[in-house]
Formats: sequence, structure tokens, C-alpha cells
Amino acid sequence: MCKCFSGVTVQGALRSSSIETTEENLLQLKYEPESVWGYVEVHIEQGPVLENVGLPLGSVKGIAGQTRLKVTVKGTQGHAGTVPMNMRQDPMVAAAELIVFLESLCKQPDYYLSYDGQCTSSTVESLAGSLVCTVGEISTWPSASNVIPGQVTFTVDVRAMDDSGREAIIYEFSNRLYHMCDRRSVFCNVERKHDANAVVCDPGLSTQLKSASYTALKRITGEDPGDVPVLMSGAGHDAMAMSHLTKVGMLFVRCRGGISHSPAEHVLDDDVWAAGMAVLAFFETLL
Repeated sequence: MCKCFSGVTVQGALRSSSIETTEENLLQLKYEPESVWGYVEVHIEQGPVLENVGLPLGSVKGIAGQTRLKVTVKGTQGHAGTVPMNMRQDPMVAAAELIVFLESLCKQPDYYLSYDGQCTSSTVESLAGSLVCTVGEISTWPSASNVIPGQVTFTVDVRAMDDSGREAIIYEFSNRLYHMCDRRSVFCNVERKHDANAVVCDPGLSTQLKSASYTALKRITGEDPGDVPVLMSGAGHDAMAMSHLTKVGMLFVRCRGGISHSPAEHVLDDDVWAAGMAVLAFFETLL
């Protein structure tokens, strides 16, 4: 059960507002697919592409699938000054080697992946434009400057538009991981903590949003804005969940420096206005 810092659960907060979260009550709130025409989401890009091309809006063709792993590397804890280098079972340097390998794998997947029934040339090609891999957390135990750590854990976040390609990357990383750990005489374990399949936006909605963006920008500037970009989203969005209910489309809005999840996140008022005009133009096509 999810709790806030004060110890109050979501269910408890709802109950205090006279909302009972029983399965029966929640099922009554459930949308039926036939009652929903579609879902359109407007969101900042959270990336630098629109700013780079000098346009405030872009249509989204799909949302990358995601896998998150937790990697644990266990070695032999010891004194930093008394254990010779060639006698160490150091999980920190093993983890460092694994992280550097992950970077190479995700930068050059075609170099590492073999072509077989599970991984075709088209799968590898699709990874070239969407694959990103990140180690966002790393921790060591006992975490003292004069101690060879006994254990290191780190997270791996893998995202790609091609789900089979993402699985191929995870398989290759895991396979190489165990070989590297054996060579360094350390124990390694990989846990899958999260999986979400990629979502392809409805082609019709994407085309309509692209056309609506073009119309809005032309109305605002009085000039031909050129071709509106069609982008892939590497970040997860509500549209991923809504895709199980209905067709989805997304419109991206330019943000300064591609920065998000930071106090430096910023969107121009004029770009927000452009997004609103694009949504209006989109609705006009439905009338």
C-alpha cells in the first residue's frame, strides 16, 4: 500500500473523503472502450529536438518501451591498504566494467547483437534511432573510503521503440555480465523491476495532429512553417496506459534546453499558445 511521508495511505485519504475504494466501486468507474473515441495528450518534449529545429510543436509517432533492472555485484570486503591488487574480488571495478560495456552495447548494438531468429537486421536497424540506456543509481556497501566494498548495486534503464530489440539488448547485457563477473570472481545477479511495452500512436491521429500543428503555426506567423517534425517519445506518458482503452495521439511542445524534472524546466508562453491553437485546429477537423 502506497503511503505519503505522514503515513497516510491513498486508500485512507480517499476513505476520509467518503470514497470507498472497493473493487466493485472501482469497476463502476471503469470506462468501456466503445464509450471513448480516442485520447490526445499534449506534453513538453522533455528533449532538445524541437528547440534544435526551431519549431514549437511536433507530432509523436510512438512511445518507447521500457525495462528497468537492478544489478547486484557481490565481492569480498577488505581493507583498502592491505589487500594486494591481484588478490582482490572487488565488486566496484566489476560494476564499472559492466556499466562501460552497457554504454558500448547501446551505442553500437549492431556490433554486439547476432542475427538469428530472435534478432533480425530490421530489429537492429530500429534500435539505431531509439535505443537509450541509463545507469541512474549506484550504491556501495559499506561505503567507506578505506574499505574495498563487499557489494555494489546499480540500476539499468533500457528504452527502445522495438520491444524485441529491447529484449535482445537485455539478453546480451545479461549474458556478458555473467561472463565478466566469472572472470573477476564476483557474484552477479540481475532482477527485472519494471517492464512496459512500446506504444505506437494511432497513425490517423498523428497525421491529424501534425496537420493541425501546421495550420496553427501558419495562422500565428502568417508564414509557411515548413514540415512539422514527427518524433519518438523516450519518456513514458499517460498515453501508454490509455492505449489499452483506445487509440492515442500526442503533441509535443518545445522546452528550453530539453530540460525536464528540474527547476530549470521552462516552456515559452508563446509555445503554450501555439499548442492550444493546434488543439483547436485539431478539434475543427472533427466537426
